[in-house]
Amino acid sequence: MANIMITSGTSFEGYEITEYGPYKFVQTILSSNFLKEIGASIADIATDRSSMYHDKLDGTMKETIKSFEEVVGKTNYNAVVGFKTNIVDYSSNISAVIVSGTLVSVKKEYKSEFEKSDFVRKELYVNNYYDKLVPRAVKVILASEGNGTKISAWYNNYNMDDVKAIKADIQFVNIYGDEITLTGVDFVFDKTNVSLLKSDYIECKLPEKYIKIITSCKVYIQKYVTARGVYSCGDDPIDVEMSALKYKALKVKKGLDAVCNYKSDGLVWTCNCGHVNEGGAEECVICGRKQDEMKNSITFNYEPMLEEMKQKEYVMEIKDVLMKYIKDIDSGLRMQLLEIMESGIQYEKTRGDMKETVIEKVENLFLGL
Repeated sequence: MANIMITSGTSFEGYEITEYGPYKFVQTILSSNFLKEIGASIADIATDRSSMYHDKLDGTMKETIKSFEEVVGKTNYNAVVGFKTNIVDYSSNISAVIVSGTLVSVKKEYKSEFEKSDFVRKELYVNNYYDKLVPRAVKVILASEGNGTKISAWYNNYNMDDVKAIKADIQFVNIYGDEITLTGVDFVFDKTNVSLLKSDYIECKLPEKYIKIITSCKVYIQKYVTARGVYSCGDDPIDVEMSALKYKALKVKKGLDAVCNYKSDGLVWTCNCGHVNEGGAEECVICGRKQDEMKNSITFNYEPMLEEMKQKEYVMEIKDVLMKYIKDIDSGLRMQLLEIMESGIQYEKTRGDMKETVIEKVENLFLGL
C-alpha cells in the first residue's frame, strides 16, 4: 500500500490538489460498557485508575486509523484532507470510534517565478453560492509583487464539465465595511474536466495596499463556457450567514464547497453544500454527499453551552456550566475540556481574568482549530 498523506487541514504545503473524491469514514463499535467506564473515569483524571481505559481507547483508535488508511489505499486517491477522529454515542449502549476525512489526489506543486516571489497575498473564501449544478466559486486569491495586482479564482466543478472560461463580477468588502466590485472578470483554465477548477492569474485593478484590508468577497457569475456552449446561472446567489471563524472551520471539516451544517426535520434535509433534499434521498443531488455519512458526523451542539458560559464571570463558574453538559459531550473531547478549565482556574489565580481566553479555547476545540 502506497503512503497516504493525511492532514486535518485543507491542503498540503508544496502539493497541489488535482481532484476531490468522496468523504469516507471507518468506525469501530465499542462494547456496551466501554463508554460507561470511560465516563466513570473522568472523575479520576488525576489518578492512575483511568489509565487502563485510556490505553484501551488509544488502542482502538489506532486500529481504526489503520483500517481507514487501508480503505484509502484501495482507492485511486493518495491523500486525505479534513481528517478527524471522534467517539460517537449512537444510543445509551452503543458507541463507536470514528475516523473520517475527504479523499483527494495530490501531486507536487509547480511554482512559477511569480509564485516564488516575496509578494502580498490574500486568500478569501467566497461568501455566496448558487444552489444548482453550475461551477461554484469557493476561493478567490489576490497577489501582488509591487508592480500590479493579479487575481485567481477556484471553482468546484460538480459536473466535471469541460469549463473553458467563466465571466464573473467579484465584490470585495474591506475592514471599514466599504464595498468595491470588479466587473466582468474573465477567468480561464488550463486544466478542465477536474473537480476543482483553478484559474490562471490575471491582472486586476485593485491597488496592492487594498489587498491587505479586504476581509471578504462574493462572486456573481455572469456566464460560463463549456464544450457544449455558453450558459448563464439565471438565479441570484445565496449569501452565507456564518461567522468567519465558523465558516473556516466548516471548510476544513467538510470541504471547500461547504456552506452550512447538515440538518434534517425528517421531511427534508440540508446538505453541507446548502441544497435542500427530499427526506428519502440517500445522497445530495448537487454534490453527491451521502446523508448517512453526514448523520454519523453530527455531534454535540456546543453553541447553547457556549452562550451560557459567556454569562459567567469566573472560570470556576464556566466549569460548572461544562459539568452540566459533560455527559452529552463526545467522549474524545471531555478530557481536553477539563484540562482547559483546570488550566484556566490556575492562571486566573495569578494573572486575573481568564474568561475570554477559556471560552475561546473551548470554541476552537469544537471548531477543530
